Amino acid sequence: MSDSWIQRLRQRLSARLAAPQRVFVTPGGEEFGAWCRAHPGTAVELVVSACALHELVCEPGLPLADLDAVQAYAQQQFVHYFGAAAQRFAIAPWQAGGARGASALHGLELASLLSQAEAAGVRLAAVRPAWAVWLASLPAATRAGSGRVVWHEGAVAVVVQLERGQVSGLQVRRVNTLADLDGPAQAAPLAVGSPADVGAPQPGPATPQPDFLPRGARSPLAWPLAATGALVLATAAWGAVQSHQLRDVAQAARDRVAAVRPTLAPTSAPTSAPTSAPARSTRTAPTENRAAAEARGLLAMPWEPVFTRVETTGAEARSIAWLGLEANAARGELRLEGLTPDKLLALQLAEQLGTTPGWRQVVLSRFSAAETGLVGQRFEIQARVATGGGS
Repeated sequence: MSDSWIQRLRQRLSARLAAPQRVFVTPGGEEFGAWCRAHPGTAVELVVSACALHELVCEPGLPLADLDAVQAYAQQQFVHYFGAAAQRFAIAPWQAGGARGASALHGLELASLLSQAEAAGVRLAAVRPAWAVWLASLPAATRAGSGRVVWHEGAVAVVVQLERGQVSGLQVRRVNTLADLDGPAQAAPLAVGSPADVGAPQPGPATPQPDFLPRGARSPLAWPLAATGALVLATAAWGAVQSHQLRDVAQAARDRVAAVRPTLAPTSAPTSAPTSAPARSTRTAPTENRAAAEARGLLAMPWEPVFTRVETTGAEARSIAWLGLEANAARGELRLEGLTPDKLLALQLAEQLGTTPGWRQVVLSRFSAAETGLVGQRFEIQARVATGGGS
């Protein structure tokens, strides 16, 4: 197993467990490639400039049963207005309340974004319109009202009409200043946003959540696959330890042969045997034995039920983003780290894990504000899990 292969696998596992960072991208997306190269083994949520989008709001009453139907309808409309080039647009349908619509990605190539992320070992978690990310971050009191909210970006403004917390209209306008939006009878907008105002999602009325990544792109086997990768790394580490031990044994044998040879030489030759190499082997063997035992313990842990339970419980709790997992096989201990928008969700998650057979001493051991660039609040859960040996 080559070092480069192990490094790539380690980056993929790190990206799977990392909380997505937000990156604002403009038409062309040149900034994204540089960001990927500087952040291997991470995860990212792309916030797409309104200058790289076309928008559509479906007329009320159309027989569009689900997001697939909305996407098909939107594709037809975009082709009608923008010609054959629109057939290549990535479409992100959405529905919120009684409103339905779609965003089209025309200033960026989704395949290129995915390729750049793949090459750098970066997990592309979402690709969302900037106005939708900003709208979800507005306070609940603002989103529950009636009136306009305006995403303003250079010469482009996205005007979202709210009616008692429901999106009733969305329009893209070309403007020189925000004053161009206001006619004599227009009331001031409820809120105005720009790229600097994108924040964490807030509780409140549902908002459109368009995402250009294919729906269902996240596999339900994500955690088990991550566990498999972790086992591969553990196996590789164990193999490396064993290889090192074998090398020490061979070196000790060579040293013993070298110690015997002087007894067959003339009496003037030195007869003392070197002791430094065997001493080194004696010093390092206990450490290596412990490392090998830990690797064997990690391989013996019941990873499939552990990750299945964590994944299922996190999905039930909603809005939980996992950051990482650490395991101590000798003590049967697990430490989970994640992000949540609500402390109550983390408490409920710990309680649900505590009811799992084989799990005990499950506690929410730490809760703190997330670091800059992360969305939500960081929490830590510690637990003891029955291992293959029954500990």
